[in-house]
This record gives sequence, C-alpha cells and structure tokens, in this order.
Amino acid sequence: MRIRPALKNYDWGDTSTIPALLGMPASGQPVAEAWFGTHPAGEATLDDGRPLSALVGRLPFMVKFIAAGSPLSLQVHPSLAQARDGFARENAAGIAIDDPRRNYRDDSDKPELLVALTPFSALCGFHDPSATAGWFRALGWTDLADALDKLGIESFVREALTGDTLAVPERLPAWAADLRDAHPGDPAILVALLMHWVELAPGECLALEAGVLHAYLRGAAVEVMNGSDNVVRAGFTSKHRDREELLRITSFEPVASPVKRPDNGLYPSTGSYRLVAHPAGSTIRADQTTIIVTSTGESHVLVVGESMKVERATAFAATAGTPH
Repeated sequence: MRIRPALKNYDWGDTSTIPALLGMPASGQPVAEAWFGTHPAGEATLDDGRPLSALVGRLPFMVKFIAAGSPLSLQVHPSLAQARDGFARENAAGIAIDDPRRNYRDDSDKPELLVALTPFSALCGFHDPSATAGWFRALGWTDLADALDKLGIESFVREALTGDTLAVPERLPAWAADLRDAHPGDPAILVALLMHWVELAPGECLALEAGVLHAYLRGAAVEVMNGSDNVVRAGFTSKHRDREELLRITSFEPVASPVKRPDNGLYPSTGSYRLVAHPAGSTIRADQTTIIVTSTGESHVLVVGESMKVERATAFAATAGTPH
C-alpha cells in the first residue's frame, strides 16, 4: 500500500527539496525530514488514513528523506546497551518523553545509513591525530597541534567542549568558517577540525555505527536507521546539548575515510535493515516487510496485480511475499 510520510519542519531544513521530491506545493516553511516509519514521534500513514503500523506492526527500522539547508548539530547515537540505560535513567528522573532536555526518547540504538541524493557535505569520524597535528602546524596553528599531541583526541575534545585553554583560529577553511559564522562562539568548531570533512556524490553513503561523531552540513539524502529517535548533541544547535553524555558514549578511535559505495546495489548496513538500490525495470520480491521508495522520474509499480503510474519519491509498504 502507498504510504504518506510524517514531515518534520526543523529550522535547519530547506523550503523546496522535500516538497519537490514529494510533489507537494512549497509552503515557505523549512521541511527538514520526511519519515516513512512507525516511530510514535512521527508515524507515516496509509492512503486510507490508517497509521502504517495497522498494516505492518511496529517496524524495527525507519526510512527518511533529509534536506539540510544549514548544518545539523554535532551529534552521536548510542549503542543498544547505552540506549536502554539512558532511557531508564531519564524515566527514573521523571523527564517526560517530549521534554526538550531528553537525550533518550526510546530504548533502541540508532545506527544509520545515509545515501546522498544530491552532492552532500558532512563531518564524520576522527582523522588520525598525528596527521591532524601535522595539518594544524602547516596552517600555523602551533598551539592546537601541541595540545593535540599532548592530549590525544579524547582529552582534546573534552578540553574543547568544557575547558577554556583552546581557541578557535581566526583563519579557517571555508567549510569551518561557514560553521563559525552560523554558530559564533561555539567551541564545537574545534572538535570539527579533528574530523573528516567529506563531500558525497549522489549514490555514495555514510554507514554510521553507534558512537561515531558526525554532523550533516548541506544536501539531500535518503537515510535508513533503526526505529529510534535517540540523539545526544554537543554543538551547532539551539536544542538541548549534553556534552558530558556525548563524551561518555562517543568512540574516539580514528577512522579511515568514511565514504562508502554500494556493492552490486547493496549498501553496507550497521543496523536491523538493508538498503538496496534497484535500477528501473527490476523485479523485486519482499522476503520480509519492505519499504520501497522511487527516487527519480516516473515509473510504474505493480501493486497486487495493478500497474500504477507514480511520480518520484512515492513510497510503498510491501509485506512478505508480495511481488512488485
């Protein structure tokens, strides 16, 4: 059955990308995300008005369109054990589920996969610290280089976020200068300088496991993730920031280039889902509950024996065994 997403009007969204994808008139409001899932914070609906869960039950995953017109927060997602512990801890403290101070809105982990639909820029994971220190010195940032050599990544990040001995350089790369202009005085700029700044081409992806620090900067993408809304933030946002909790659950191990590509259409997965890109004309058979989203042009989708012409970004839910 065709499904309609729940729209999220966060201030970092843009006004045109998701409305254009969904064939909707633009309202002038930013539209940051379109959720195709059963999470209670934004459940999709069926064409007949019923919630998606009436057809498929509670899905363990969620599909989103995301359109970043300005940078998202510097953030990290918890492991399953961390999510369960944090959810129980905040419940015990009497913090309401919809309280903006909440980090843990459910007891699930949130590994996620992002696939670019347009050129997409992001910060993701930490560079090798010795290479970063060398880059700092090449730019004349001797004090930062010395601090990184002395402290290592984790202690440098802690000092940047909670201390007062590190200063943001005056002259920054263009992407970092844009962040500083958008968030003047935010010490998370210093953390961003330790991270991979990447530009994804359409079809390339980031596969984010629990603990990987990241911030999406600009562009449109499809995201697939476990059915969770757990986010711990430390910068680039007016939302609740919990720097101590982020420091506690972040992985500070450096990573190689985080940009990945599909293997025969199958994207790498870090959670309870898989994402496959099928070319036009493909025949697919769902061996479990599946969400299908058309991403480009016009197409015909066979829905229980009926051929339906659909525009781009039309979504369907198929239960196991349904040919389409």
